[in-house]
Amino acid sequence: MNGLAMHAAAPSRRALARGILARRAIARRLLLALGWALIVLALLLGALWATLRAALAPQAGEWATEIGRGPFKLQASVPQLVWLATTPWIGPALNGARVSSRAGPITLGWASAGAGYPKPVLTLRCEPCALPLPAALGQESLTAPALRLALSRDQVQNLRGTLLLEAISPQGERAAIEAQWQARRHGPGWDVTMHWPEAPARHWLALLAPDLPELRVARIEGGVSASARLQWPAGQFELTPQALGLAVSGLGTESWAHAQSSCGPQRTLDANGWLARAVLAAEDQRFYEHPGYDLNEMLASLAANQQHAAIQRGGSTLTQQVAKLMAAGDERTLRRKLRELLYAVEIEQTLGKARILQLYLNQAPWGRAADGRLVCGADAAARHYFGVPAQRLNARQAVTLAAMLHNPDREAWRWASEGSVSPARLTWVAEQIRGVPVRQRRALANRLRAELRPEPALPAAPASAPDAPGTVVTAEAGKSECLAR
Repeated sequence: MNGLAMHAAAPSRRALARGILARRAIARRLLLALGWALIVLALLLGALWATLRAALAPQAGEWATEIGRGPFKLQASVPQLVWLATTPWIGPALNGARVSSRAGPITLGWASAGAGYPKPVLTLRCEPCALPLPAALGQESLTAPALRLALSRDQVQNLRGTLLLEAISPQGERAAIEAQWQARRHGPGWDVTMHWPEAPARHWLALLAPDLPELRVARIEGGVSASARLQWPAGQFELTPQALGLAVSGLGTESWAHAQSSCGPQRTLDANGWLARAVLAAEDQRFYEHPGYDLNEMLASLAANQQHAAIQRGGSTLTQQVAKLMAAGDERTLRRKLRELLYAVEIEQTLGKARILQLYLNQAPWGRAADGRLVCGADAAARHYFGVPAQRLNARQAVTLAAMLHNPDREAWRWASEGSVSPARLTWVAEQIRGVPVRQRRALANRLRAELRPEPALPAAPASAPDAPGTVVTAEAGKSECLAR
C-alpha cells in the first residue's frame, strides 16, 4: 500500500513543480512587460516634459514666470501660458480652479462661445486684489475689493476683453468701474490699450481711496472717463483722463477766508503787483483758466515721474497748493493727491480766484531761517530775505522770491550759504511773467542775464566751488537795488 501511494504521489509532485515553473515564467514575462512599459512610459513622460519645456520656454527678454515644484520647476513664457489657457481643450479644464498669486486668490472660469459671448472667454476673479501701480503715482499698489478680468483671443496671439473693478463707498453704494481693453503682442509681452467710459467721479474715488474721510461728508458730482496705454511687463504707462462737470461741496472751506495762520498777520497784496505776477509765472501760469486742477500739467508730471520711476514733480496748481497747505498735508501719495483735488475743486467755488491767490501768498513756505524757524507768507519772506515789507519789493526781489517756491528749503539753504538762488530758475521766472508790458519784462530778463554772465577777467574757481564768481544774484545785490530805488 505504501509503495502504491508513493507511486501515485510522484506524478502530482511533478505536476506541482511544473505549475510552479509555469507561474514563475508568467511572472517573469509580466515583470519584463511591466519593465518595458515603465521604460516606455518614462520615455513618453520625458518626451512630454521636453515638449512642454520647449513649448513654454520664454524667448530672450520675454515675460516669464516660474511654475512647477521641485525637480519639475521651469521658467515658462507668460504669453504662451495665456495662449494655452484660452484654447478650447485646456480652458474648460480650468473652470472652477483656484490659484494663489501675489495679487490675491484667483478663481478661474470658462464660458464657451455662444453662452453670451461670440468667442470662448476665460475669466479670472480676484477678491480682494492688490494691483501693482506705476511708481510715478507714488503708491505701490491699489487694493480692490473685487476684480473680474475677462479675456478671449483676438486672432492668434492678441487678446481682448473687459476689466471690472468693484468697491463699496462709505455710504454703502456699490461702485463699479469697467474698462474695455485690447492687448497686442509686442516684444516680450503685450501692448495694452484700455478705455473707461464715463463713470461717476465718486465711484472712482471709492475705488482709488476708499478710506478718504472727505468721502463721508462731501457731495461729489460729475463724471470721469479715461484712456490708457500700458506696455506689460515693461511698465510703461500713459493715461489720458477727462473730468466732466466735476463739482464738490460740503467740506466747509468757506471758513478758510477767515482762517488764522502761524505765518503772521494776513496781508492783502496787490494781485497785479510784481510779486503776485512772478508767483503765478513760477507756480501756475494757467491759474485764471483752470477749475482748480490742470489735467495737462498732471499728465506732464506723470510722464516726468515715470521717467524717473519716482515722484519728482507734483503737477499741482496754485489752488491745489492752497488745499495742501490748509488741509491735505504734504505726503507724496495718491491718497493725498486725491484729497488735495477735492478741496481744490470746492474752494474754486467757495472762495474764488482772488481769495485763493491771497491765501497762497499769506501761507506759502519760503524755507527756514538759520534758527530753524519756518519762514512762511510773502510779507515774512520779504522782510527775512530783503528787509522790506512785501508791498515794497522791486521787480528783481519779487522774481527772486518766486523762484524759491519750487523748492523752498533748498533755495533757502543756498541763499544762506551762497547769498543766491538758482540763476537758471531766476531767469526762467522773469521770462514767464505776464500782465506787464513786454518791454519791461524783456528789460528785466536782459538785466538778469547780464548780471548772471560770468566775468572772464576773474581766475577760474576751484573745482570744488559750487558756482564761479559772477554767476549768482546775491542778497547784497538785491538789497543794494532796493536802497538805490
